[in-house]
Amino acid sequence: MIEGLEVRELPSHLGEKGLLIELGRPAGLTSSCHSLFPEIVDAWTVHQGAFERVICLEGMIKLVTYDARPDSPTRGKVCELFLGEYRYREVKIPAGVLRGWKATGNRGAIVLSTFEGEDAQSRILNREEAGVPYDWDIVMK
Repeated sequence: MIEGLEVRELPSHLGEKGLLIELGRPAGLTSSCHSLFPEIVDAWTVHQGAFERVICLEGMIKLVTYDARPDSPTRGKVCELFLGEYRYREVKIPAGVLRGWKATGNRGAIVLSTFEGEDAQSRILNREEAGVPYDWDIVMK
């Protein structure tokens, strides 16, 4: 795992009224919701002054992170995670770690993204600028 990257399983409860997913309520966070089209890659984004928390609420996504922090012991490491309705998880991405995602399968996904820290501004990098050694195709092993 990338140093500082945290994964937390989210409790979910299925009942006669539907599905409840416990997200928690951290105070003072900026949040946004993303609706992703299937198989479209959205990469690479980095936040320098804030942690980002990512939860896929509907559908499934492949979330890829890349440690670009100069002084990190895991600099250059890539981490690939699948999350969504078949595995509810919250991923906390440290400041300075690049992230990209795409909805997997034949339908879109809805992703909740929250930021905690002084500077929640994001920077979008193109493929060459990011320099992430990653192929977005799913490889069957």
